[in-house]
Amino acid sequence: MASETQDAQLADFGSCCEELNQVMSGEEFEPLVTVGGDGILYMSVGLIDIEEEEPGMVDHPVFYCPFCGTKVQDAEAIRTQLDAADEAEES
Repeated sequence: MASETQDAQLADFGSCCEELNQVMSGEEFEPLVTVGGDGILYMSVGLIDIEEEEPGMVDHPVFYCPFCGTKVQDAEAIRTQLDAADEAEES
């Protein structure tokens, strides 16, 4: 179940067009476009074999809506945020 913060982020990211809103709010399927725990909008772009029985998803940040082309995130800001998270993990 999504938290209130995640619900607000979904509404923000899904506000550019009805198609993105529908994809992100689908209850009958696991959306391939979703907001991660870090507040970044991601799209699943592939599968990878992991040690568990089911494959894991490979996600990539989305900078523009795949349906209407509206800029939804700043690429440089996302890279900075992800780099900071990587540095924090290494410490």
